[in-house]
Amino acid sequence: MTMPHSFPSLVDGHVQVVLIAGTGLSTPEAPTVDRLKDKLTEVGSSLGVSVNIEKTHDDYFYILAEAVLKKLTEDDGKPEPESRLWLAEQLGMLDDRRWFGEIGLPLSGNTPRHRAIARFAVEGRFRAIVSLNWDTLLEAALESVGLSENPRNPRPWGVTAHARIVDDIDKPQLADPHVFPVIKPHGCVRNLERARRNYRSTRIAPQVTFKLAKTDLNNLRPSQQPLIDAKVQDYVSDCPLIAVGWKATEQYLRDAVVGTARRVKRKERDAFTLVNRSWYPSAGKPETYHDEIALAYSKTEAECFVAVSNMGQPTHDQLFQWLQARYAITRMIPASSAPEQAELRKILVQLDSLDWGSPVISWVDCWLPIWIRLCWRTGVMVGNDPHTGKKIEPWDIPVIPRDVHVPLGGMVCERCDLQAAARCLIDLVPIMKRFNFIKFPGAFWDTESHYLYLPLPGWRGSARSADLAALTSLVESLRNWGFVRRLQLIYLDKDARQPDQAFCRELEAQVRRLMPISCFASKDALSWVSIDALKGGSNAAVA
Repeated sequence: MTMPHSFPSLVDGHVQVVLIAGTGLSTPEAPTVDRLKDKLTEVGSSLGVSVNIEKTHDDYFYILAEAVLKKLTEDDGKPEPESRLWLAEQLGMLDDRRWFGEIGLPLSGNTPRHRAIARFAVEGRFRAIVSLNWDTLLEAALESVGLSENPRNPRPWGVTAHARIVDDIDKPQLADPHVFPVIKPHGCVRNLERARRNYRSTRIAPQVTFKLAKTDLNNLRPSQQPLIDAKVQDYVSDCPLIAVGWKATEQYLRDAVVGTARRVKRKERDAFTLVNRSWYPSAGKPETYHDEIALAYSKTEAECFVAVSNMGQPTHDQLFQWLQARYAITRMIPASSAPEQAELRKILVQLDSLDWGSPVISWVDCWLPIWIRLCWRTGVMVGNDPHTGKKIEPWDIPVIPRDVHVPLGGMVCERCDLQAAARCLIDLVPIMKRFNFIKFPGAFWDTESHYLYLPLPGWRGSARSADLAALTSLVESLRNWGFVRRLQLIYLDKDARQPDQAFCRELEAQVRRLMPISCFASKDALSWVSIDALKGGSNAAVA
């Protein structure tokens, strides 16, 4: 395939980006409208409601939902909030925990695409996400990287929490500059679940936002959300737009994007990008959905469409992991020396050949985040909180949840962690296909020799006693997965100097204390090896 561009605004950090998330981003982990059609048809049949439109039509669900709501409110006399809440229950949305991101996901609690998007949010690359999905997979991913809904979590970087903005009453949460906004104009199952609890205790259904009728999606300014609608237009005015899994059938939002694009006339090459399985309309259909938006941005389909697949390549997961890898390398470049910068740019060029199976991608996704946390927690990093000016202490860096993310920028310090990571990547590229970076987070697993290599920072920091709490997920993997024939430690330097031997002995002792396997906890069970030795095919100890 060919890419219309390499997402420069998102990856290179010139301006922030706004993301519109459609149902394609949640498929197949959460049920979507296509999967709810049969249930809605059953509900309609039980009420004596049907519509004169083919079930395969894009609008079938929304037109039938409108007819069902009309039957409940106008014919049966139910208040509209109660009718919408009842319909959500009948569709199974409040009892199927897939909608809440609580089941049906990997053990990490996120998919690779959601995880990468959440990390971009921590990095400050997204200005906001406009989620048109009722599910909370995005929110679950944000929580898994450390962005809870508690804005009081102290962190020495910019984005520290997230907020779900469903109705105008939620808008004051955006006043906090550390809160990342997830705008959900169509509603959210968490709000619906809370409304059901209130209804069961009071027998009065509170006003709820649950858009699923055709007129809901055609209304340019919903009566309950004029401030939310205006805020979305502000984001689109200020930022390039990436739309993922969005058919653009919602007229109110499509009109808002088109009108804003015509008025502002953004000049970025990636002012509008569509990541989707298909460009709508499909052949033979009269609608102009994506064509309207592209024309408003003065783009053609070839200039803004990235085709993804659920089965072929690239998938949504592969695309966002690829973007994550490109971003990480661009952050390493300014932290590195001139010769290393040249090598890193070569790696970027190799990534741009669109090798979706490149081990660099999984190295960035699975190893690099733990390495960054490890460097900060061991005290080898020295920096200051950009907001308070206070020194960042090792314990200021969280190690839970599993995928909690420390940004690659945004703190006042020399990024020695990125310097060492860059040296590691450059040295490792020729032999990278030997290793699996997923099975044992934070380490390199040689699947043929069954050797496990654990990189540790080789320069002494300010902490009196190195804290290896960042390796918790690795310890759990050692306890639960496979046979490790030998565990060897690798020291990574931020420069070419020899490591502090006393510090290496201290790290080795700390690793032994962490080991859940007795053979690695005994004295002299561990040895050190260099990446240069690995490149030469040697496992001989060097220190």
